[in-house]
This record gives sequence, C-alpha cells and structure tokens, in this order.
Amino acid sequence: METRKRSVAILIFDDVELLDFAGPFEVFSSARDMHGDHGRIMDVFAIAETAAPIRCRNGLVVQPEHTLETCPPFDILVVPGGAGTIAVVQRPNVIDWIRQRTTEIELLTSVCTGSFVLAKVGLPAGTPVTTYWESIAQLRAAYPELEVREDSRWVDAGPIINGAGVSAGIDMALYILSKLYGADVARTTAIGIEYDYWN
Repeated sequence: METRKRSVAILIFDDVELLDFAGPFEVFSSARDMHGDHGRIMDVFAIAETAAPIRCRNGLVVQPEHTLETCPPFDILVVPGGAGTIAVVQRPNVIDWIRQRTTEIELLTSVCTGSFVLAKVGLPAGTPVTTYWESIAQLRAAYPELEVREDSRWVDAGPIINGAGVSAGIDMALYILSKLYGADVARTTAIGIEYDYWN
C-alpha cells in the first residue's frame, strides 16, 4: 500500500450535524504512518462558504479554517449532513464549487444527508448511494436515477463513497483508510481512538 500524504477538506455549514464531520475529522487526523517516524498521513481541515463561524445543529460554534475561495488543493472532500443540507443544495455557488473540484480530487464522500448535496452536484445514473435511515425514501423519490441502498454503513462507488447517518461516518472514514493505506492502518487508528465497532 502507498503511504503518500493526502489532504482532506471537510465542508461545514450552518446546521451541520456535528459528528458527521467531527467523526471523519478525528479518524483522518489520527491516522499515522505504520513505518518511519509514524507521522500523520493526512492533513485535515474544515472549509465553509465564508470565514464566518458555523453554528452546528446542536448549537456548537465552529470556526472554519478556509473558505471556498481560499481553500488549498486537497485529495478528498467530505460533505457531512444535517438539517443544513436543505439550504446547501439551494446554494449554486457551493454546488458549482463542489462540481468543479470533483474533476481534481481522488475521492468525493458524504455522510448522512450530505448524499443529497452529492446528488445535486450530479452523480452518474445507477450510482449506488446511502444516507441516514430516515431519509432513504426521500432520497429515492428525489433522485430515482440513483441506486439508493439501505442497511449499509457505507457504500463504495469507486471515486464516490457515502456513509449512512452520524456514527457511520466514522466507519466510512476507517474504510477509506483501509482502502488507501491498508487494513493495518485502519485497525491501528480504530484502536487509537478506542472505536470498538470497527474490525
């Protein structure tokens, strides 16, 4: 498995679900090289439409590190969910920005209702996706051309990977580590954050 360092950008917005982005953030920022100096193998940062603080769905206020305009290059984009996705899909500049970045990155991912944002960006017909269990029917109705799967913690469609709701984003992030860096890195990271679900 390759060990090149990657950058992960996590899009945040008002009414974002906290664990949808904090879970993957913790996993990716905790991942270490299994050899050499055991340094971080991923740089992780939060981005938002503007530099203004973001109020999460549970009221926590978070400061994004970059805006859409100032965001440096990255390899992986994580789009979390939460009630705020309803507004995000109505923001053409955000959707267009994601659409443009998809041509430059290695993986486009979402957690929970972030899948609605990816669907709005435009996914090929037949692409398998998942979302929070309460939103499965809504996603199927809104995007009948997609293959919406339920009872899946994550779905891998090559360059597009979706996690189901909230804690499933941690599973998805660990799966991505396994896919990119090997099972040992994913397992060691799960042990490091005392996440017993992963095996």
